[in-house]
Amino acid sequence: MHKPFFETLVGFLILLLIPMQLNAQLQVSTNRTQYSPRDNITLKVETTNPIDAPLDISSLQGQFLILDQKKMIINSYAEGKRSSIVRWEIQLRARKSGYVDIPSLQYNQDISEKFSIFVKSTSPTRFLPVSDMPVILDAQIEKEFAYENGLILYTLNIYSDQPLASGFTISPPKLAKSKIQLLEESEVQTVEIRNKTYQVIERRYAIFPTEMGRFIIEGSVFDGAQEDSLSMQARANNLEINVRTRQDFDNAQYWLPASSVTITETWTKNTSLQVGDVISREIKMSVQGIAAVNLPQIITQNPEIINIQENQISLTDKINKQGIQGTRIERQQIQLLERGELTFPAIQIYWWDVKQDSQQIASISKQILQVLPDQNGVASIEREIAQNQAEASKEGAINVIQTDVNWLLWALITLSVLSSLGWAFNLRKIKRLKERATENSEHHDTLDDDLSIPGVNHDLHASETQQHQSKSAIAPAPPEQPQFNAKAELNTFQALGRSCINNDLLTAERHLLEWSNHFWFEQHIQSIAEVAQCANSSSLNVLLAEMQELLEAQQNEQWQGKSLFTLLTSIRAS
Repeated sequence: MHKPFFETLVGFLILLLIPMQLNAQLQVSTNRTQYSPRDNITLKVETTNPIDAPLDISSLQGQFLILDQKKMIINSYAEGKRSSIVRWEIQLRARKSGYVDIPSLQYNQDISEKFSIFVKSTSPTRFLPVSDMPVILDAQIEKEFAYENGLILYTLNIYSDQPLASGFTISPPKLAKSKIQLLEESEVQTVEIRNKTYQVIERRYAIFPTEMGRFIIEGSVFDGAQEDSLSMQARANNLEINVRTRQDFDNAQYWLPASSVTITETWTKNTSLQVGDVISREIKMSVQGIAAVNLPQIITQNPEIINIQENQISLTDKINKQGIQGTRIERQQIQLLERGELTFPAIQIYWWDVKQDSQQIASISKQILQVLPDQNGVASIEREIAQNQAEASKEGAINVIQTDVNWLLWALITLSVLSSLGWAFNLRKIKRLKERATENSEHHDTLDDDLSIPGVNHDLHASETQQHQSKSAIAPAPPEQPQFNAKAELNTFQALGRSCINNDLLTAERHLLEWSNHFWFEQHIQSIAEVAQCANSSSLNVLLAEMQELLEAQQNEQWQGKSLFTLLTSIRAS
């Protein structure tokens, strides 16, 4: 009686344990079954029977390089019961091509099943999908993930067991919310695969996804025929891509996902610098994986005591099978306005290294220049002197005047004393005129009060009033004509330049009106529209109209002032 009952109980318990073992089995999987040699392989390991112990992955080291490992715990509640799933994501890279085994892994007495993946070879006779079609299209991407606005290299190989007839077409791959560009198409090559000869054409495309998410890259389509054959269609395999969002959130101005960034600086200047000298500065930035039109501005700050006579920007792209290398070159022609120490700030370009998945910085150290007075002893130049010396330096004919510095110093001191005496005399004269005008006004008021008394002869009052009017008509002196103040014009223009470079719209408006009244000193300018009329420049009219529109809409943060300052610099120098 007891033995049959015991056997039945044991059997019942075994039946209960079988589903539990099946549910607790260690699940191991990869995101794909075929990989290129440089692809990162994502191995996912899951268990519903977790313990407080690490996962042993030492058995993977013989076939793979272990790049990264992440662990996550997923908790859920259903029907009043709590369950947990522990998941590991392990980034691997295969050490060899061909079929590679994923060995069994063990965790908490659970053992996973062994399986294999295929890693394509780097040789021209790499893996070809098995197909009965005479024309086969095979598509590959370097990585299964990319970044917003980052480069995806898409390689398409067209295999044909017979020569292709002319007139065939191959459509580019398709990816939603992206920009696609053909990089290169190879000549027809002959290879042997599985004892069969094929003609191969390789095409490479650059794909730039513009939004994050998981997407499917639809394969290219061949539409044509082989020689002496009917027309046909063949489609390449679809590929899944995970587009990640930008990572360097500390830098909000721009986003550069690239494989390399280099930045260099070149100066064209004399060994010894003097006030009035014109020097050249060139900064070159090359980025592998980004088109030049998408590269950020390099020079964003300049010293205050210089005059930027010319700004030039050059954008070029170098396209090859490795992708796109964008190059941005910024050139400046600079005139030195003041003696002393001139500091050009350091430049730092933040970029994201897609190979190492980390933020990097390409930088240029700050540059300090020592500027001496010119050979005449002048330590600061004004607007006319700056223009004359700039024209002379361009023509290559600079006249050097030998002057006794001591004599010039005494002359400047004498001139300063005479100017001070002149100002004191004029102030005293103006004060006397004001006092006399006040006395006349008081006398006139007293006379009016006397004449208002009854019994006073009003004819006498009329006669006195007429005499007073005739005197007052002769008294006022004609107003002095406005004169150009070069120093005030230069100071206000430099302040305007700083506001434009900092994109400070409100301050730039105020400095623009101040500078315009100094520059066009004969006019009385009170608005941006009057500045446009004085300049008589269609290009300036467009920029000022945009400036006025943003002011009225109170969208100050959208204004970019560099173009305005560059155009005003050319107008000022003309």
